[in-house]
Amino acid sequence: MSEQKTTNTKKKKDFNHLKRKNVEAAFSYLSVLIFTVVFGAVAVFLLVIPRSTESQIEKRTLAKFPVFSFDSYFKGEYTAKIAEFYDDTVPFRDDFKTMGYNFKSVFGFHTDEEVKVIGNIKAIDKNKDKDKNKKTETSGKPAEQSKAAGETSEKPQESTASAQESKAPESSEEKPEKMGEAEYTEENGLIVVKHNGHYRALELFGGGTGDSYVAALNNYHKDLGDKVKIYSVTAPLASEYYTPSNYSGYTTSQKECFDDIASRLDDGIVYVDIDTPLSYHTNEDIYFRTDHHWSPLGAYYAAQTFADAAGVDFKDLSTYKSETIEGFVGTMYAFTGDANINNDPEDFTYYIPENYDKCKTDYFTTSFQPDGSGNFFCGVGDPQHNAYLTFMGGDEQIVKVTTNVKNGRKLMIVKDSYGNAVPGYLFGSFEEIYVVDMRYCDVNLVNLVKDNGVTDLAFVMCAYSEVGGNADNLDVIRTQ
Repeated sequence: MSEQKTTNTKKKKDFNHLKRKNVEAAFSYLSVLIFTVVFGAVAVFLLVIPRSTESQIEKRTLAKFPVFSFDSYFKGEYTAKIAEFYDDTVPFRDDFKTMGYNFKSVFGFHTDEEVKVIGNIKAIDKNKDKDKNKKTETSGKPAEQSKAAGETSEKPQESTASAQESKAPESSEEKPEKMGEAEYTEENGLIVVKHNGHYRALELFGGGTGDSYVAALNNYHKDLGDKVKIYSVTAPLASEYYTPSNYSGYTTSQKECFDDIASRLDDGIVYVDIDTPLSYHTNEDIYFRTDHHWSPLGAYYAAQTFADAAGVDFKDLSTYKSETIEGFVGTMYAFTGDANINNDPEDFTYYIPENYDKCKTDYFTTSFQPDGSGNFFCGVGDPQHNAYLTFMGGDEQIVKVTTNVKNGRKLMIVKDSYGNAVPGYLFGSFEEIYVVDMRYCDVNLVNLVKDNGVTDLAFVMCAYSEVGGNADNLDVIRTQ
């Protein structure tokens, strides 16, 4: 009897084991089927749904499907570019990125005033080479390559600038207090500050020698002589004014850097100090929170200071017509990937001069070949992300504005993108205005100045360009 019971128990265990194995196998097959269907649907989705062509977040055109050639195929380049195309142009790329950024942003403790760091940041040794006060030799010799922005530089000299210095009239108003302490957490170059209920992204400044910039401007002065007045107009980055006090060890004074560079410019070159007048307006929206540029209002105060240095008429802001684009989120969302920047848009307000309808804007290729006429203030397809393209539609052209002013003064602005917002404030100051981007110029700039009777040559760019690689282009376009 017990033997039969044992046999029945064994059969029952074998049956249960077989049943469990069958159930497990069924679930395995079902799982494989579900995953096959899901992945198949995703594959079909990726092949059938129109692929992304541009990324507003990253501010760039995405990869294009490669053109076949036997040479590229056998080198493996063709298949590699196909893989790059499919990886880069995922449908709804920006939407997926935004979802990812939003998912990350839910983690972590947030206070009313805080700093988040993106990229690798090191404290700056502001006492390095403190006792070295030697000037860099720049006369006639090619300057040694300038340090890239972000590297530590010598402490700027306190000697009197050799270039003519022009400052805005002193204000009777007191300067607004600089930003106080704020809590921060380090993750990885850029910092995101939460202050007064809003987020602001900042590029920190590590200084640099500006040797290439100094050599180039001195060479222009030698080439053009005193018939053309040359101006050095450098825009500080927002970090000059909005870096929390307890993070000051990670950035350096841009004003001291500008003063040091000015001290090495030839006599006759006018150093236009715009750092000081801007410091009186930091409670106003002179810089964007979500973009790396200054705002049109900041550019207005810079243009006002430059006009005073040049001795030309300048119109008060009250005479301009203002236009506002709401919901603007600029480049800093792409640079930081911080969802707080994307979720805290701002107004983009620009100003149109009263004589705008009496001015003519002509566009030229980078080789100065006619490329049609149009508007200086352009409508853009996606103003919430590309509002800064309102000024001339971008950088890759040479622009000439003919105004109704008759004073014989012709201005050429050599610039990076910071300079785009400046010319519109000078339509009542100069007879002609030429705008040339130093990164996109295929003609000899000295000849361009002479051939067009330019009387005033202003170098308008941000601090990074003055001390970084962009400055190398200035001598290239001088000699090409």
